Amino acid sequence: MKFKQIFRVVTSLIVVATLSYGSGILVDLHGTKGQPDKELSAMVKKLDSIGFEAVGKNEHIETHYYNKYKEKNLDLLNFYPVIDKKTMRELILANPDFGAYAPFNLLAFKKLAKDGGDTTWYGHLDANTMLKIIGDKDEARAKKFKEMVAKLDKLVIAEMKPTEEKKLTFDGDLPKKPLLKMVMKFDKPDDIEDFVESFIMKHDGLFAKKEFVIAGFLDLKFEYGDLDLPFDKYDAYWVSSLCHFGFSNTVFNHGDPQAGVFAPCSVYFYIPKDKNELHVGYATVDNWINTTGIKDEKKIAYMKKISKSIEEAFTELGFVREDSLPKEKITKAPKKEEKKVVEKSSSKKVSSSNSSDVSVQLAELKDMMLKLIKEVKDIKKILNED
Repeated sequence: MKFKQIFRVVTSLIVVATLSYGSGILVDLHGTKGQPDKELSAMVKKLDSIGFEAVGKNEHIETHYYNKYKEKNLDLLNFYPVIDKKTMRELILANPDFGAYAPFNLLAFKKLAKDGGDTTWYGHLDANTMLKIIGDKDEARAKKFKEMVAKLDKLVIAEMKPTEEKKLTFDGDLPKKPLLKMVMKFDKPDDIEDFVESFIMKHDGLFAKKEFVIAGFLDLKFEYGDLDLPFDKYDAYWVSSLCHFGFSNTVFNHGDPQAGVFAPCSVYFYIPKDKNELHVGYATVDNWINTTGIKDEKKIAYMKKISKSIEEAFTELGFVREDSLPKEKITKAPKKEEKKVVEKSSSKKVSSSNSSDVSVQLAELKDMMLKLIKEVKDIKKILNED
């Protein structure tokens, strides 16, 4: 292949890669004109027809903001943490980190009329984005998770009959570590259930002092036992829905209701079978900052402050970050005896002058590629602004 042909192929690949790199979908919103309170409530009541349920119905949160802070910037803000327990069971057994979205939030919001709020929008965090945050790359599990979410979308559209749609996207990357995972070692208790109950009381009391609210609680170990579904991989597994009212008012009630797709935060706890260690994990606030379009520096600083207080609370409870623990030694398998391969030498020789020409061409190609990447990014920026 000639040098110019190689260049055309490479540049084509760069264009495709550059246009797709570092972008994702936050949420696919559907809209209904006006304020469809009755329709939303009726839709939530039908979740059980597809195997879902609403763990909580936190409706008209904007009213609570007004009562507490005397600020009204929204006509409607509803959170419906939803879960398909039977589907999530198989996923959590394979990977406990699926608890970060067990449940996940079905959000509904409407801005004030003066802010162009003639439509109520509803939707949830994009399935692919949730999978990226969870960090599970197994194709079969991803397929099962996305089919589960698509089942919810089908019901919402059928019941709400939306007349509008808009997709909120983000440029850039998720955090390098979207989940914060910590672990606490403990002495073997006489009764694991008593230990868990005592810990939950201590946990809830500490977070209450830090002005957090437990907006929901789901004991999946108990739920699956009640359904006669095997869940023996864990001695305990539960999910708390964590909310900080000042934090949510600052974000959702001041220009960024779309960030509500991340709320309330599902904090998942589990004890692996026959192990004296309690694990906790949750999606960090850095995910919000990287994806929701929040630009206000004061708001971001406040969000990070509250985020830090969560980790500090878990540290106070005796947890340490998993990534701070020494890595376990991995015994490498012995290398297989490699077969000797006799390579035939080419009869053609490359002269030093030809080798120099190739180096020059490669250097020129690199320069052109870098310029092309910059031009494509500039074009993309202009398109996004339009």
